[in-house]
Amino acid sequence: MCFMGGLIWGWMKLETAAPASVVFTTQSVLGELPGYSLALDLEVSGAEVEAIFKESPELPGIVLLRDGEVAGAISQTHFYKVVSRGFGREIYYPRPVRIVMEEMETPVLILRADCPIQQAVDLCLARPENQIYEPFLVVDQESGRFCLCSFHALLLASSRISTLRNRQMEQILNSITDGLLVIDRDYVIGGEYSRALETIFEREDLAGKSLPALLGDHLDPALLEQTVEYLEVLFNPRLIDGLIRSINPIREIKALFPGQVSGAEEREKHFAVNFERIRTQGEISQILVRVEDITRRVTLARELAAQQEQAEDKLKLLLQIFQVDPAPLNRFLRNFDTELREADRLLASPESGHEAIHDIFRRIHGLKGDAGQLQLGLYENRLHRFEDQLAARRSQPRLGSDDFAALRDAMSGLHVLSDQLQDAVGQLQRLAVVPRISAASGEAPANGHAAGNGTPSPQGSQGPIAQLTRLLPDLARRTGKQVVFHAGGEDAQIPEIHHGVLGEVLPHLARNSVAHGIEVPEERRRCGKPPEGVVQVAVNRHPHAVEIIFQDDGCGLDPEKLRKRAREIGLAVHSDQEASQVIFHPGFSTADHVTEIAGRGVGMDAVRAALQRCGGEIIPHSQPGVYCAFQILLPLPGAKGGSS
Repeated sequence: MCFMGGLIWGWMKLETAAPASVVFTTQSVLGELPGYSLALDLEVSGAEVEAIFKESPELPGIVLLRDGEVAGAISQTHFYKVVSRGFGREIYYPRPVRIVMEEMETPVLILRADCPIQQAVDLCLARPENQIYEPFLVVDQESGRFCLCSFHALLLASSRISTLRNRQMEQILNSITDGLLVIDRDYVIGGEYSRALETIFEREDLAGKSLPALLGDHLDPALLEQTVEYLEVLFNPRLIDGLIRSINPIREIKALFPGQVSGAEEREKHFAVNFERIRTQGEISQILVRVEDITRRVTLARELAAQQEQAEDKLKLLLQIFQVDPAPLNRFLRNFDTELREADRLLASPESGHEAIHDIFRRIHGLKGDAGQLQLGLYENRLHRFEDQLAARRSQPRLGSDDFAALRDAMSGLHVLSDQLQDAVGQLQRLAVVPRISAASGEAPANGHAAGNGTPSPQGSQGPIAQLTRLLPDLARRTGKQVVFHAGGEDAQIPEIHHGVLGEVLPHLARNSVAHGIEVPEERRRCGKPPEGVVQVAVNRHPHAVEIIFQDDGCGLDPEKLRKRAREIGLAVHSDQEASQVIFHPGFSTADHVTEIAGRGVGMDAVRAALQRCGGEIIPHSQPGVYCAFQILLPLPGAKGGSS
């Protein structure tokens, strides 16, 4: 008997390969088959079962015990089929695995150890079509020993594939749903193979064709090269079967097939490919190859992951929204929707080329900054990803319709995110957690209370300076820096008409300050500075203008570095004053790498443009290694003398 183990409390893995010395005959019985003796109690959780399958993916299934006695078995295929359903993981993982077993349409086939192999093949084929390839349980009633065997092992035992040409094997090959074939030392497909192979590869008359050539029509060239090297290794008798299986480069692969109609995009299919070596008189003469189409399983897993990600995104949004003042949140929502519509319009005209990409880039960068200011991290992250795609196209010398089509597809994800936020806000409003906001004014009811029930909003409305008290600590945390903020003035000193533009400008300056100006604590100590960087904002009223000064005590603007970067992009810069003005050039950046906070080369040109639209101006001041300051002048309402 080749039973490997008996009743096991807990579990253990056992090799499935049949010893080369075992000779199967028409009188062979199931007790001679190799298999797995692995048992778990019916009450273990689904999560524990998945952990075992992940650690040992070659297992066909596990035996289940009730009070120490064999109660049945569950295959790995059935387990994942059940848990891949909608909310399957949430339902089955924390509960006993017997619940998954009870979902089986047909109980596992249990056969006696003295059942002849040829008879066992007939019994397996008599199962429903979708159950033929399921493992079956072999039990020795006298000793109580058991073994879980795969149908694959049963086929191997059936005369080591030499009987593939007889009537029974023809029935098998026409019945099973997996691609089954045999290759020789030249990797040529034998004359007999399962009909499912033609369905899987969408080709006929595969006999006599090269397996690498067949795979090469659908695989990446590098992966195909690895596969050929692996086929060579398969015929090396010195390597054990367990090692051979572990290095299989195409255990699970993605294959590309032509579109079903002319001009359509390539279709994606997924296969699981396994190899078993066939020995004749101790020599490896052929390889049995099993190809399983797992496209549906992969698709279900993707859909499940997408559903889970959407649920997590919605929860994150709900938690983030609860901390945001409703008025600026509503303004952000309206602006987000407006900018996305404008981006859609620009992407609908590929002939506009780089000009459209630059325009969309500025809009998306602005939205990302607004999201960061409101601490909507999910939005900030998704917008940053879209910026990556825009940046890739912006650097291309030529743009085609395919580039714009790809960006339109990516934009659809942002529209979904917008819908999720609108839905989340609506839910909170229905629960009276977030105040309802007037669509016309964009403002919440007076006193920061929800309409009708007196529930306070999460925080009061904040002006542009007060908003920095939330933004700067978040920026410091994300960059690993220490930042102290001092406000030498109040929002009340700034005319309310300018709150909007400063609400855009000051966060830009804050992000640049923390990302590029303030040094990390170790560097500041080396420079003789305290580890905490200082950001200050001062407000001064003049007869005709209000002056806002934003300053940090970081590394300042480096004129030589600015001149060098300006020369690289074709700008002529001579004096230090000219060098300080080059930062307002569109696309200009000296950052070595891009982060979610800064480094795109988008921002300072938008800052100056926004201020100029309000009749204002911005003037940089800097001393390298000591500080960087920006002086902002905005006209007072009704002033006739201009800025002073």
